Amino acid sequence: MNDQLLLEYIFFHKQPCDQFKQFLQSKQVELLKEGIDETDVEAFVVYIADDLDDDLSEEIENFYDEMMELNESLVMQSEGTDEMNNVGLAVSLNDGRSVLATVDPDVLNRILSVISHDELGKLVDTIADAVENPDERPLCKR
Repeated sequence: MNDQLLLEYIFFHKQPCDQFKQFLQSKQVELLKEGIDETDVEAFVVYIADDLDDDLSEEIENFYDEMMELNESLVMQSEGTDEMNNVGLAVSLNDGRSVLATVDPDVLNRILSVISHDELGKLVDTIADAVENPDERPLCKR
């Protein structure tokens, strides 16, 4: 893939993924790539450009939040449980792979109550980059 920055949206049920793609189409947002990730569990992944204006980005994030709620409900129904024990947080690696980090849903919900999905994604990408490309110099020397 080229050097264009991409936003990755992951779903664990096809219905919210399809609704999200329809929403993007209605907003004339180009779907750059999509696929199925089977790192830990089967997941549907959608990629769009990271160069959208702020209002549209916020609208997409809000709709994605709605789809995540639907996603959680559908997964719990299919598993016959009332509570989701873990959620996956997508981590993009430098070699192009995407892996899922298992996260407690309560912790993730608390984090997302104060920062956006986009901000969380940037934080995770920064941490993954630091792990893959360690820089042992002090911060004041970077």
